Amino acid sequence: MSGVFFKWANVQMCKLASRQTGKYANVHNLTGLGEALITCPVRVRSLNYQIIKTCPAQAGFSNLQILLLLFLLSAPLMAQQTPLSSLYRDQWSILNPGAISNNYLLNDRTMTLSASWREQWWNVPESPSTQSINWEWVQDDFNSVWGAHLLNDRTGKIGQTGLFARYAYRIRLSRRVDHSITVGFQGGIVQYRARLGEIQFPDPFTQPLSNEVVYRPDFGVGLFYHYKNRYYAGLSSPQTFGFESKFGEDPLLSIRRIQHVYAVLGGYWDATWIGNETSFIEPSVWFKYVPGAPLNIDLNFRGQFSELVWAGTGVNMGFGAELELALHLEAGLFFGEQSGLNFGQFKAGFGLDIPIRHALVSAFGAAAEVNLVYSWQ
Repeated sequence: MSGVFFKWANVQMCKLASRQTGKYANVHNLTGLGEALITCPVRVRSLNYQIIKTCPAQAGFSNLQILLLLFLLSAPLMAQQTPLSSLYRDQWSILNPGAISNNYLLNDRTMTLSASWREQWWNVPESPSTQSINWEWVQDDFNSVWGAHLLNDRTGKIGQTGLFARYAYRIRLSRRVDHSITVGFQGGIVQYRARLGEIQFPDPFTQPLSNEVVYRPDFGVGLFYHYKNRYYAGLSSPQTFGFESKFGEDPLLSIRRIQHVYAVLGGYWDATWIGNETSFIEPSVWFKYVPGAPLNIDLNFRGQFSELVWAGTGVNMGFGAELELALHLEAGLFFGEQSGLNFGQFKAGFGLDIPIRHALVSAFGAAAEVNLVYSWQ
């Protein structure tokens, strides 16, 4: 979700600064934007938050730039540590190491290779940008699922690139009915990049920062249940340990990975009335929980109208001090056997998230994602 925790995190930063330093941290309303900007003249020495000196608007920064700079350099907030996905049903194995691709559940294709590109906040320079490449192999004879993915994410001056491998074991619960639980694990290495040398401070006594790169391990765990290849449910924590990375000395930037907990529930229902015998509808719900932050929920509904076309819509809800909403739209095409080609199936999808009721994000713009999937065998 594009910045669901933005307003909440900024207010919490301000409260924390006042409490821990004994000095002042003021919240100013930005005219016309309804946003909260924190100006804190001191650096908070805390494992959970680091607030550094910020530049006033008179120094050449717009209000939005100041707000984004504060957000990026006050870590670890509820930032995009685990990259988001509009088309999450095609990115299950990244979000849940125990998940099985819908290309296998629906079409018995054991090998899947996919790539995605997501851009958030179109109205803001250096807004969050995420790219991923994902591979999955369902080894049915051995009840095993193998996979790997490469994930790159950049928000402002902070970036990360992670390479992960995963393994999942499928426990069949019955011989008469096809339903099973898959237990999966993933492990990898994450490179964090902080281009702090590009930040210019108006205070001549503030020492220039330097660009730094650090590496940290990360692990994830997940459970995935499916029944007759029709109904599914999953529970996962894609980043299990809260490793902390520190950049610079004075001021000190500290980024700590926060544990995320995801849950997904959905299913496929035949719907010949909207197309032909291959048509179905798929309602799903995705719960996202981060300790100390409001619950976030995606409610989505998509349908396959024929062997060539699918589309869907939904809503994202953030349950903070105020209910925040975003509209989700998606559509895609199938290529391959449906088009007379016999070398597998290609799927191209496009997703769009439009903020409807967001105190901050509405001023930043929408988010879009493009996803390409190739499955075979």
